[in-house]
Amino acid sequence: MSKSIHITRKNFKGLTKAEIDEQAQNPNSELSEWNRKSQIKKRLRKIEKMKKKQLILA
Repeated sequence: MSKSIHITRKNFKGLTKAEIDEQAQNPNSELSEWNRKSQIKKRLRKIEKMKKKQLILA
């Protein structure tokens, strides 16, 4: 079963700069989890794009 990451920009709305800086230092914070989610999504988009390109060329 895959692990879902339920973090959005709304989780950071209303936080002060100091709170965001504090989360940036903590590797287990919501901000770090959002970063991991973004990296995974970028990787998946790249893979899907490559697959689509291969289907067109084939």
